[in-house]
Amino acid sequence: MLELIPANKAGLGRQNELYCAEGFSMFELAFILTLAGFVIASVLAVYSLHTDNSAHYARARGGFYASSVLFMLTGVVRFYGDAPAGLLQGTFTIWGFFYIFVALLIFTLIYLNFSRWSAQWKTFAAFALPFISVILAASIPFTGSSRKIILDLSHGLVPVHILVSVLGELFYLMGFAGSVLYLVMEGQLRKKRSMKFIYRFPTLESIENFNRWAISRAFLLLSAGIASGMFMTYTVFGAPFQGTAKEVILYLSWMCILALFTLSRGNAVGPHRRSQLAALAFLVLLGFVLFSNIFIQQGFHSFR
Repeated sequence: MLELIPANKAGLGRQNELYCAEGFSMFELAFILTLAGFVIASVLAVYSLHTDNSAHYARARGGFYASSVLFMLTGVVRFYGDAPAGLLQGTFTIWGFFYIFVALLIFTLIYLNFSRWSAQWKTFAAFALPFISVILAASIPFTGSSRKIILDLSHGLVPVHILVSVLGELFYLMGFAGSVLYLVMEGQLRKKRSMKFIYRFPTLESIENFNRWAISRAFLLLSAGIASGMFMTYTVFGAPFQGTAKEVILYLSWMCILALFTLSRGNAVGPHRRSQLAALAFLVLLGFVLFSNIFIQQGFHSFR
């Protein structure tokens, strides 16, 4: 049984929210089921990699797709009844930022499952599904926040700019994950520990090829995101750069990715050192991103 009651009783920052008879909103129920589904799928994915059991792997993959459907349902319920413009504005609340990021991770995992990297999907899932679970859990304190980025939807390039920029950062994240995996694998091989377990992972050469693939796409997408952003900023404000924290972070990300892209094309720096640099740069930038999203509430890129 559903009824429509004011959202201020739930603190969800919406004017109306669908509620179950038990007192949980439909959003809360869908979110809890989604988070639980991804946690279970994460456990199965990690366990399937550890045991090399195909049955657990099949369950993990099925759990991932089932949880993804629940995740999409959560978004539908969250933004239920919004007009297209209101929907776009709603997804750019601070919780919507988490939602979009997880959605892109999910779509990327689906793509990888059907791409030339499908043979490594078991390894990807063992790392990505726990990460998705952590991101969803981290978004809980912001479900009731009304802070949002104020979007000027009059410029047609806004959706393109946002999409390619976030995708670029997402591929950078994939490169970071690959770099960490490379360092872990290399360290274990040198110490000759858990060799039976290690052989279930991709080879170092495969991981390095994946890192090059991810970084090259991150570079292209983020370059397109910066170019479109500069063009829009120039047409609206008369200058290509406003000096906001998000802009600075985006340019720093691009510079790091450019450096990694350049290094990956030569032999001046080996894959071990490149992986170290990629992991360190990503962690530093991630800290800046989290700080700017949570604590900075001024500027047209900020959640206000």
